[in-house]
Amino acid sequence: MKTIKIKDWGKDHWSLLAYIEYRCVNHKGILDKSHLRISNPAVSVSPVSWKPEYGTRLKGFFLEGENRDLTRQLPNHDDLDCIEDFEETGIVKNTGTGFNPACLLTKKGKALASKLSSHKQDGGNFNGFADVWDK
Repeated sequence: MKTIKIKDWGKDHWSLLAYIEYRCVNHKGILDKSHLRISNPAVSVSPVSWKPEYGTRLKGFFLEGENRDLTRQLPNHDDLDCIEDFEETGIVKNTGTGFNPACLLTKKGKALASKLSSHKQDGGNFNGFADVWDK
């Protein structure tokens, strides 16, 4: 699958990064599969079957009010794919497997997660971080 570049990350990527930071701080980077969007039924622990509308929402998906740009959603891209995007970008080291997901933040990832945390603490939202992460 093609790597999604950081400039296109939206709410799903940024909220997953915050979750990974939490799990690194409190659980040695071991992720809880029940908290992840996983499309592969052999790996997923969700009792609900994957649907295309669960796919990753990119920057630009959320528009004014309740409007959505559905072309900015990847129907078959899940959190495990997002982790691959993170690894390709150099912000996480994937230390687990699809069956036992785990990650560690790199130095670059810790710096980015810190910016994200500050953004959230200042009242921002995950979707809005897509517009300010590099400033």
